Amino acid sequence: MKTVKILQFGGGNFLRCFFDWMLQKVSDAAKVQYDVTLVQLTPDEPVYDIAGALGYHVLLRGYDGPEYVETLDSVGVIKNAVSPIAGMDEYLRAGCCGEISLIVSNSTEAGIFFDRNAKAPHNFPSRLAVLLYERARRSLPPLMVMAMELNDRSGDLLKRALLRYGGSFGYGKEYFDYLASCDFYNTLVDRIVPGYPEDAAARAASLIGWEDKWLTSGERFHLFVIEGNKRILDEIPFHKAGLNVIVTDDKLGFYHDRKVRILNGAHTASVPSALLAGIENVDAFASGEPHASWLSSMIHDEICRSMDDSEETHAYADDVTTRFRNPALGHKFRSIALNSVSKADARMSPTIADYFGKTGFLPPKMTEAASRMFELYSRGPVAALPGGPLKLGDFGQLKGLFPEEMVESFFPSLPRNAKEALIRAIR
Repeated sequence: MKTVKILQFGGGNFLRCFFDWMLQKVSDAAKVQYDVTLVQLTPDEPVYDIAGALGYHVLLRGYDGPEYVETLDSVGVIKNAVSPIAGMDEYLRAGCCGEISLIVSNSTEAGIFFDRNAKAPHNFPSRLAVLLYERARRSLPPLMVMAMELNDRSGDLLKRALLRYGGSFGYGKEYFDYLASCDFYNTLVDRIVPGYPEDAAARAASLIGWEDKWLTSGERFHLFVIEGNKRILDEIPFHKAGLNVIVTDDKLGFYHDRKVRILNGAHTASVPSALLAGIENVDAFASGEPHASWLSSMIHDEICRSMDDSEETHAYADDVTTRFRNPALGHKFRSIALNSVSKADARMSPTIADYFGKTGFLPPKMTEAASRMFELYSRGPVAALPGGPLKLGDFGQLKGLFPEEMVESFFPSLPRNAKEALIRAIR
């Protein structure tokens, strides 16, 4: 049986419920043995405890057609752990194993950065730079590096940071040649992972036979888009396990835009309508009328129509509306409402602009959502709502409360003609 060794930066709920779960599925289907070594990212991350457990379980919940389904899967791909924070020697020994072919990471959106004042490794990319330098110095095989942070084009971002740390640390040509020989992948990850399921832990323990401290949970839906060299499929043949994984040369931008506009855009656009109506949870809004029909129409008739209006896009939209109805996710509109001023432009403006450009009219449901958003913020920094007061922490970012100022605050990137139409619509 083929064995694939992987160095994984981070052992949090997301990677364990998404990527490591996938590895287990591929291992079961394709008879490939995966050997994952966790690399500690923060001093309090319990990577040794996770690896020492020699396995954990993933509870997946959600709709499969009309049926609500729960599955409990065992995952046993994590074998070891190292901590570059405690000391670099153990970490470098693990990372310089000639059999390692892949590095993966999920260091949060703030995890990939370059500190020009740093003279020693201090964060994820700088510690990775030290490891890649050692591999270059020892003439070890190049690696595939797959960054699963939520940053746009995270693989490119990580490579740029590694180039800058190489210069800062005074590494020579061999380091930069080695970097050039490695394959860096940009990714899009899509699965909501609430983490440890307090509401279902006792029931899961009865099924497992013991209390699994590292039990994690997520929705059944998953989508993984990987942009880069397709040789990744030689190491992880996702297709053999029937996983929803797309490996593409250059279409990551389309899938990223689709997710932002449909999943994130519908979330943000629904917030004011829901909270002003006294609805606190996403599943309640997406399941009850008239809101369910309003939401479906906005997604299909406005967001999808403003994009490519393809069968594939509408199929993803159907998945999104089904995901919204999942009560296990516990998605609260008050959480989604955070930083709406900055989120609205990226998530809603492209739909408004493209729909207006194609039809000459504003999208009715999204225009209504924008109007209700302005109504919500017009109630002041602490908005009085049926479900209780909501502190709008980004209220101070508004340019003012007149229609022109509201539109400019939430949708600064809208074309002028669309802005003027929106201002007229909300007067």
